[in-house]
Amino acid sequence: MFGHGCGKISTVSSTYAEVEDLFKELIPADDEAQLVVYVKGKKVVDVATGISPDALMPFYSVSKALSALVIAHLVDLGLLNVEERVVKYWPEFGAKGKESITVRQMLSHQAGLPDTRKGLTLEEFHSDHKGAELLADESPLWTPGSAFGYHALSIGNLMSELVFRISGKTIQQYFEEKIRGPLKAEAYLGLPRELHERFQPSLPPKSPSEVAHPFSLAKHVFEVFIDSLDSKAEENFMFSPKYLEFGQPAAGGVGNARGLAEVFTWATGYGGYKAGISPETLEDFSQIQVHGYDLVGEWPVSSFGTVFAKPTSLKRFGGFRAFGHDGAAGALLFADPDGEIVFSYVVRRFSHPGGLDPRLLKIIETIHRLS
Repeated sequence: MFGHGCGKISTVSSTYAEVEDLFKELIPADDEAQLVVYVKGKKVVDVATGISPDALMPFYSVSKALSALVIAHLVDLGLLNVEERVVKYWPEFGAKGKESITVRQMLSHQAGLPDTRKGLTLEEFHSDHKGAELLADESPLWTPGSAFGYHALSIGNLMSELVFRISGKTIQQYFEEKIRGPLKAEAYLGLPRELHERFQPSLPPKSPSEVAHPFSLAKHVFEVFIDSLDSKAEENFMFSPKYLEFGQPAAGGVGNARGLAEVFTWATGYGGYKAGISPETLEDFSQIQVHGYDLVGEWPVSSFGTVFAKPTSLKRFGGFRAFGHDGAAGALLFADPDGEIVFSYVVRRFSHPGGLDPRLLKIIETIHRLS
């Protein structure tokens, strides 16, 4: 069904020519972006502006959508029940009042572990087990289940340790062996060293980003990430060989729009293809678990299923059944069962204010209309 995504030729179905025009009108070439859309299993849009469609770029929290597929795969195999308590699979997690937290709660940002009180370092976030050990030994920052807040980086450590306890593999290893590798899709959780020369680091935004209030939980959680991005590219840990090869499961993914779209098209099986993840599990994971004020992001409305982000009035990326994730620089990957759409966008320059690139909304509306 898929190849390497190689070749520099962009393609657009005649039905979707309007999408290409809109994309090039809204996204300047110096922002360097890629867009790929599948409808009912067929690629209908494959365009890039200012950059090769094969270039490899960071897609930040879109990584969570890939990690979600690993979790879902374990559910399909009968090895994981998300309604079970985490301690069934990871006994040490139950320390300091966390023994009743379910896997579902942990994977929908309800566990109260967006960070430790001391604050994890970048090195601890980018370790197979250390960050998870420190989070397991922490008491929640709020009563689990009473509220939710975006576990921006920590959910990667929590997911990976859960996968390791069940399978004996890190989430990156599992994703590579069971999903990405067989597809040969260019969407990596851990970029091989031989591909580093193709990597294009992010570009700074044209407008300054807003700074979180000094007393906010957002500053505590995001500070280590923001501080790294503020450094020069050649000194930036987030673009270093160590970081790229590790592939932090919550925010360290690297690839292109073609690769991301191939993975989600495989997972959903839209168009009558054999789905890589059962429709029942994807339906379950895309059910809203939390909706409303986000304690960490301080967003007035945010919504998550099990790992997957859900559309809201601030992020209208699809119908109520749609699921996926956006990333810090503006990247977006989602699937919408209504229309059987898979949408993948990766951008090199940070868009303002961060997260889903707002310029995409008109493009997404057009795709839904044409589909």
